[in-house]
Parts: sequence; C-alpha cells; structure tokens
Amino acid sequence: MNGKYCGGCRKVSPVFVAREIKCRFGNVRVQVCGPWGRKPFPTSFWLVCPYLVRLAGKIESLGGVHELEEYIAGHGLVHEWRRYNLMHQVIRLRLGGMRVNWFMRRYRGRIFRDVMRGGVGGIRACEGVNVKCLHLQAASLIGTGHHPAETWLRDKGLAGDCGCGFCGEWS
Repeated sequence: MNGKYCGGCRKVSPVFVAREIKCRFGNVRVQVCGPWGRKPFPTSFWLVCPYLVRLAGKIESLGGVHELEEYIAGHGLVHEWRRYNLMHQVIRLRLGGMRVNWFMRRYRGRIFRDVMRGGVGGIRACEGVNVKCLHLQAASLIGTGHHPAETWLRDKGLAGDCGCGFCGEWS
C-alpha cells in the first residue's frame, strides 16, 4: 500500500499483516489486519479496492445497511449471522498471535476481552442484527469466502472487482 490509507469507514489506521487478497487483475481488494497495534483494532479484513470502497459507500448512502439487516432477518439468517460473528472472534485470536494475545490477556485484560468479544469488525453480537457498514461486510465476504448474506452482497456487486483492471490505478 506504500503507506497510503485508502478505504474502510474507521478513523483508526489498521495494522496490516502480510496477507493481501487480490482481484483477478492482481490489484489488492482486501488487506488482512492484526488486532493489536497502537490501538486495538477489531476489524480483520479491510476493504482497500478503490472501486469497491466507492461502490459500498454509494450503496450505504442509499440505505444499504438497513436493507442488508432486513435481508438477514427476513431470510432466517440470524442464527447463521451469530455464528459468523463467532467465527470472526476466532479469526482475530489467530491473527493476534499466541505471544501477543497472552501479553494482552495478562496485562491488558479489559482491552483484550473487549476486542475479542466482538464479532465482525467488533460488532457486538446481540439478539438482533447489527451490520455496521457495507465496507466491512464486503471485506469480510472476500476475506473469508463466506457471508450469511452472500447472495445480497454479490447481487449488489460487493464481491467482485471493477471488471477492467484499472482499479489499481485509481488509488
């Protein structure tokens, strides 16, 4: 990324780990993030493709977050949504690394519990469905290859690429 930050919806800069998920043209779509840096960071998959970042923002501005929440609830996917959030807790534990997780748990226990209790991007798993943002959901689908509302995200174009390979030149 050459030190550039380009995407997502948080003000805290992520701690990128070595892995990147690229599109068919070889451009980075998603960066994999570790949970520990200067500040705790519960988002494991960070959307960086300029095309997908813009598309997610456009769909969000048209009420996409609420629409996705209704899709999950209306299609009987709430149980799968909860399991998906638990899966993200496990992913964060694996990305944190055994030694750093041990240190954080022992010396920063409250912070460790707060970061590890959250689901996708730190979303609190509750009775209902809380999606947070579409950038996060698209990145999670691309990063894991699965999402409870995968059909909805794919129908909106949030799992693809720009279709021309120029997205790498937009950043």
